[in-house]
Amino acid sequence: MENFGEFVVNHWVLWTLFFGLLALIVGSTISAGLGGGITVNTTEAIQIVNHKKGFFIDIRTKVAFEKEHIADSLNMPLSTFTDGSATLKDKSKPAIIVPIMGQGSTAVVKHLQALGVSDIYILKGGLNTWKEAKLPLFS
Repeated sequence: MENFGEFVVNHWVLWTLFFGLLALIVGSTISAGLGGGITVNTTEAIQIVNHKKGFFIDIRTKVAFEKEHIADSLNMPLSTFTDGSATLKDKSKPAIIVPIMGQGSTAVVKHLQALGVSDIYILKGGLNTWKEAKLPLFS
């Protein structure tokens, strides 16, 4: 412990990098916790649907949804959440948000929480990840 101060002074670059990375990790963890939604990959999303009776909420536009979508997913465009008109019949089941190219889920998570949905997940990468996994899409 006597040489700790000397070590810090001699290796200030390492300490700067250490604290910078620590700040990024802590910030990322806090922001994920505040967002409320848990990010899941395609395999985890399928398990949630199969084992917990979850459902997909596709927040893309109606035109994009009609072109291609995940089976049995609900189309609730992002605009229905931003204007407050979105409603759900069954709030007890886990909801998996299919974001627009991995973006736009923050407002949806907040609105779903306000509606009383407790289990909220976000499909990492949105429909693009689903396609890359070569999982079925319907039109």
